[in-house]
Amino acid sequence: ERAAELTPDPVCRGQRFLAAARAKHEAGMPHAGLRLVAMADAGPLDELSHAQADLLRAHIAFAINRGRDIPALLLKAAQRLQPLDAVLARTTYLEAMRAAWYAADLASSATLRDIAHAAAAVPAATPPLSPAGLLLQGLSVRHTEGFAAGVPMLRPALSAFLDPKLPLDEALQWSWFACLTALDHCDDDAAEVLTDNFLRLAREAGAVGTLPLAMTERIIVLILTGDLAEAGALVEELDNVSQGTGIRWPAYTTQLLSAWAGQEARTAELVAASLADADRRGEGLAAITSGWAWSVLCNGLGRFEDALDAARKASASSQEMGILTWAPLVELVVAASRLGRTEEAAAALGRLSVTTQACGTDWALGMEACCRALLSDDETAEDAYREAIERLTRTGVRSQLARAHLYCGEWLWQGGRHDDARKHLRTAYDMFAAMGMDAFATLAAGNLGSTGRKRSDESSGQLTMQERQIVRLARDGLSNVEIAARLFISPRTVEWHLSKIFHKLGITSRRQLRRSSTSGTAVDLPGGPARG
Repeated sequence: ERAAELTPDPVCRGQRFLAAARAKHEAGMPHAGLRLVAMADAGPLDELSHAQADLLRAHIAFAINRGRDIPALLLKAAQRLQPLDAVLARTTYLEAMRAAWYAADLASSATLRDIAHAAAAVPAATPPLSPAGLLLQGLSVRHTEGFAAGVPMLRPALSAFLDPKLPLDEALQWSWFACLTALDHCDDDAAEVLTDNFLRLAREAGAVGTLPLAMTERIIVLILTGDLAEAGALVEELDNVSQGTGIRWPAYTTQLLSAWAGQEARTAELVAASLADADRRGEGLAAITSGWAWSVLCNGLGRFEDALDAARKASASSQEMGILTWAPLVELVVAASRLGRTEEAAAALGRLSVTTQACGTDWALGMEACCRALLSDDETAEDAYREAIERLTRTGVRSQLARAHLYCGEWLWQGGRHDDARKHLRTAYDMFAAMGMDAFATLAAGNLGSTGRKRSDESSGQLTMQERQIVRLARDGLSNVEIAARLFISPRTVEWHLSKIFHKLGITSRRQLRRSSTSGTAVDLPGGPARG
């Protein structure tokens, strides 16, 4: 910045201000970057530099405020760049698509479809295409011709980003799209590798501006694979990064984590704050992510009317949003089938099948089979549940596998096959409890006939699900701070829970807790008969 101020040549000075602005933005100082862009624009710049200034201004605006106006800014910058720098124009169309995905607003002046149509009209680059070029080509097809048409076009892009020889700058700039595409395509292997690599590269490069994107993608994968403890640690780190940079990052992953953990009050608080903040900024993504999170929570709590209402709202958009389209549809099928609204559930399954059949992965087809089983009669439900469990067992998506066992166990119980039902319900309970998915674990335990587990019954000596988790972690030697990070609660809350645990178990210290045996205590899941 200082060198730019001292540069005597006005044109060179403006370009140096622009370079300094870009450096500030990449270092996680967007407001300083905006000031330098304004200083660059005030000087005499050539047409290409003015277009680059427009682009940088849009990038910084997106980092600060992902509202409905940003896609149009980026689309304008792309169109201005097109005759000047075709390569930069193509990458700017990609940035516009990302901004439109966050805006998720059909009333916006630049929707995903609008940008995809504009990008599709750009003359194709000379083969072989770069990884970013492959992404742009595939996404343009997906958002103009439909999800099924886009899947085979995007697979080469995923392969390109899985290549260990991918240049660092390209990996940092475009891995967000690759990670999201892997999730959209229900490719858990690719999602695991890509999100892990993206986060590692962002940390190693000190790319503070990119780090929140990398963390967000990684958190989603960790939640779906059932590692809520690691997801919680990353959520806390993401919050620290946001505070350090002054950029408020939406609580989308935080509310999703709370929902899968069964934390109703926390999820409600986060959803309300997220919707209010997004409404202020004009970001439509909040309604979808909040609806998905709330429908997961309510399906876990057995509040199917609330789950259905939330899932309807989350899946209502006609824009194709990948995981944010198919994930709420799964919750809609579960809730509607539980309420006996088979026509609505079948319609949602029909929409879901368009995605799952196009993906063709075990994750996608396993989810579809589980949803199909929920709507099947006695002759076909068992085969569908068996297919779901077999397919999901071959994936790392433990959250969906545990739910398949839960719903299969409930169906078997209703058919009078109690011994078979107990096996699936026990498996579901063990998986949910190990993952920290408290609400779903409670559902499975209730079907197993666990009695006397009301949280308000302080005198019974019975521990709540979260108290059992704390007992296990304390016995493993974790401190209050470590337990808090693992369970996504505060250390003071851990201390409060431990005081209640000591009272219920008739002990006074952690040493006694570690010495005590789980045999015959409330820490173990009661093994009483299943309810009739």
